[in-house]
Amino acid sequence: MIKLLLYRKVLVVCIFMASLLLVSCESAQNKNDSQGSAISSEEVEGLKTIGMSGLNDLKKKYSDKVILVNFFASWCPPCKEETPEFIEVYNENKDKFVIIGLSIDDSKKDAVNFINDMGIPYPVFHAKRSLEKRLNITGVPTNIFYAPGGELYNFYVGALSKDFVEKVIAQISG
Repeated sequence: MIKLLLYRKVLVVCIFMASLLLVSCESAQNKNDSQGSAISSEEVEGLKTIGMSGLNDLKKKYSDKVILVNFFASWCPPCKEETPEFIEVYNENKDKFVIIGLSIDDSKKDAVNFINDMGIPYPVFHAKRSLEKRLNITGVPTNIFYAPGGELYNFYVGALSKDFVEKVIAQISG
């Protein structure tokens, strides 16, 4: 009887751990950003790096649309899963919706390869570590929705489906 209880506990822990892996990938990016939240951006390997001020500029630029800020990494299976559906939603709703992709990859080359391999048409940038910290990004994918005007709507950790994103756009758009 004791062995059966122990077996069940181990099984529950294993299932829990597996579900965490499937829902999101933990960010191993805990390095300090030596540049802080500087306004300037750098262009390296074809991918611009932005901090909080850069994200705020983008939110102003797209203030007439629903914005989805998508933190992702090229090595993250759930990120790879949601990206094709994000591309579909983006292409179908460009008039009222924009996705801003933010890579947390250490290697910008890996991020650029991911962007090119997936055929991502929406704007993508490399996130400064200070931006990750400021927004409390602890895993990927992390998706943040903003209503037109830039007001925070909601924050989701884990992969999102096309249907879910379309419902959120409809709710925010009214």
